[in-house]
Amino acid sequence: MSINDNTNLIIKGNNLIALYSLLNRYKNSAKLIYLDPPYNTKSAANTFLYNNTYNHSSWLTFMKNRLEVSKKLVKDDGFIVAAIDSNELFYLGVLMDEIFGAGNRLSVLAVVHNPGGRQDEEFFPSAHENLIVFAKSKLLAKLNNLPISEEKKKQYKFQDKYGRYKIRGFRRSGNNSLKTQRPKMFYPIYINKKTHTLSLEDDGNSQKLLPIDSSGIERCWRWGSSTLMEKKEKYIEIKPKGDSFEVYVKERESDYQGEKAKSLWEKPEYTGQNATHTLKTLFGKKVFTYPKSEFVMRDLIQVCTNPNDLVIDFFMGSATTPAVAMKMHRRFIGIEQMDYINTISVPRLQKVIEGEQGGISKDVDWQGGGSFVYAELMEKNQGYLKDLQKVTTLNELDAVFQRMKKGPILTSGLT
Repeated sequence: MSINDNTNLIIKGNNLIALYSLLNRYKNSAKLIYLDPPYNTKSAANTFLYNNTYNHSSWLTFMKNRLEVSKKLVKDDGFIVAAIDSNELFYLGVLMDEIFGAGNRLSVLAVVHNPGGRQDEEFFPSAHENLIVFAKSKLLAKLNNLPISEEKKKQYKFQDKYGRYKIRGFRRSGNNSLKTQRPKMFYPIYINKKTHTLSLEDDGNSQKLLPIDSSGIERCWRWGSSTLMEKKEKYIEIKPKGDSFEVYVKERESDYQGEKAKSLWEKPEYTGQNATHTLKTLFGKKVFTYPKSEFVMRDLIQVCTNPNDLVIDFFMGSATTPAVAMKMHRRFIGIEQMDYINTISVPRLQKVIEGEQGGISKDVDWQGGGSFVYAELMEKNQGYLKDLQKVTTLNELDAVFQRMKKGPILTSGLT
């Protein structure tokens, strides 16, 4: 089967071998590589469907090998994002600093997935997980904004006098709105009573306005005085209000360029409960432990990629990343070696193609469509896997890699 650059791939097999198998075709191709590895929490074997009880040094070697090949697959202006909890956070961070360069670390995001915290934990119940975000090159990296929030949209509840713009009050409210927080934004505005024109000086026939709300709280204006005078003709609207006036700023919602993603990610739809509900709705029962929320992946993919960019997830699990990538019109490669790929991951993606309406579907107006090619590692690569499982030293591991590099490493269906 011939594969072109627009083909979405789902690969069953050892992810390290699969990643090396992709190098010839996909080197410097992925805009986002996302990994959600075993957190190595030493949880009971029946808690997870995969190994989560590595020796600490073995886990670091396991991660190092996969991160090194990831660096070769990601584009120069791309991103590598790793999900992790506190158990291995510091060690994974140092390892990624070493491989990608500490100067290319963009942030460690806190994603609140369990607002109530895990109350069975002895000390500080965990309410969040982490996303370690690296650029391959900070000099080339450019993040997108998140779409304007529903809360922000509600502020645009007034129409200008021509009905062309939605406007909001020029006096700030909410966060960072107090005079004590932004004293330079607290200054008098004068409105001429006859002409309704605005100035910063009293001409003897003006109404003085200060950013004081109806409760008498001293707040601040949205802009400083120099910005106000520069933009007043185009962006300021003045309306009479009783014996006084109200000042508004005109901004189209479509002109508002969204909001920068902050280091704290906290939305009700990010919770693990929401993610579990999505899968239960699709399959009629609980089928996967600790799935990721489609909404977390939606925002991560929005911030790091654009339509038609390639997203790789090589700890694919229940296929949340490919599902969201497909709905957001990104290309994807998903890799998973566990057998549930055939009972959960692939059937989920088939349901996405059919137009399922769970997760982010309604938010992105998903109507179905798309496709992917399923492939499994050939038996020859399984031989490499067996060799890898037998190694006991770094020299033996390197020897296996050298053999892998000498001959073509193929996956069934990939040419």
